[in-house]
Amino acid sequence: MSEWIAFPFPKCPSCGKQWGKSYHKDCLFNGQLLVEPYQRQVKCESCSAQWYILDSKFHCSCGYQFYPSEVEDALSTTQLLRQRLLQKLNEMDSYEKSIISKSNSSFQQWIHDISYEIARALGTTISKAQEVIKNFFDKWSL
Repeated sequence: MSEWIAFPFPKCPSCGKQWGKSYHKDCLFNGQLLVEPYQRQVKCESCSAQWYILDSKFHCSCGYQFYPSEVEDALSTTQLLRQRLLQKLNEMDSYEKSIISKSNSSFQQWIHDISYEIARALGTTISKAQEVIKNFFDKWSL
């Protein structure tokens, strides 16, 4: 199974800066670079140029240029897979937060709807009905 992930810019041996993404220097569209950790292939998302990871050359914003041999540990399959795992965990965390948010919103809408129906049945306002519901649950939760 082949899965392309963002190609991290490794820690620069000169200035120590690093980024979660790399961009294709010679691409007309400055495309983001992706890496396939198992095959150790890099490709440009925009122009589709593809090469072996060890044939890459890094151009840091500090002006230093370096080769994969200088940052071999950062480009190991293990490190690339670690990054992929962290990316997946962040995605799962984001989905979980989205589900919680939607769930809370849905619950609040349900409370509003039931308050409206109770208020209509009792001939009172929604806020009075919500107060009755709150008192009911407070009384039973003790």
